[in-house]
Amino acid sequence: MTNAIRNMLTTAALSVAFIALPASADTNHDGQKHGSKMQQSAETQTAQGEGTVKAIDTAAQQITLSHGPIEALGWPGMTMPFNVAESASMEGLSLGDEVRFEVRKSGSDIAITEISQQ
Repeated sequence: MTNAIRNMLTTAALSVAFIALPASADTNHDGQKHGSKMQQSAETQTAQGEGTVKAIDTAAQQITLSHGPIEALGWPGMTMPFNVAESASMEGLSLGDEVRFEVRKSGSDIAITEISQQ
């Protein structure tokens, strides 16, 4: 191998390593970016919301709500099913009821911890 080719290969390898450096320099020892949503997703957050009951599944301990935006979680308004914590009672709720609720988000686990008719 000639010196010219060796120099070109070395330069190319160093360029690739240098380009990749900024992307990896801002990570912690677990490979997560500092301040990223990945790191924050393990935190438990609670937020308040208001919505309309669209479905109730007492056997699965789930309720489907059409809710407005929940800014504290960065959620737009949408319709979605929620698990309901044992501490929250769905008793007395019916389809079409307007409700206020508290939702707890811990990583990918999301559950309603309080719910009541408006």
